[in-house]
Amino acid sequence: MTTQIDGNRETPLRAPRTEAGQAGERLAQPAPRVAADLVETSKDAELVNRAMQAENEAPAIRLDKVEQAKKALADGTLGTDSATLADAILDRMLDDQK
Repeated sequence: MTTQIDGNRETPLRAPRTEAGQAGERLAQPAPRVAADLVETSKDAELVNRAMQAENEAPAIRLDKVEQAKKALADGTLGTDSATLADAILDRMLDDQK
């Protein structure tokens, strides 16, 4: 008999040559159920997955921080010392290159 592998069960391509009727009865029977594969993820993988979902759902621009910066600029508490700002920008750029 020629067979074809289908998942975890063997499926006959043609019935064996036996008495008439037996082959048809054999093929008409439902295939036995095969257990499904099971995948378990670690707690770390679940945490990473939740973090990625949160990142994807978060807005690209944090409007609360934009409003804080606008208010600080209007109050004069942000952006008044250009030398300190330039030093901070350069320091951050140098740190990023390391």
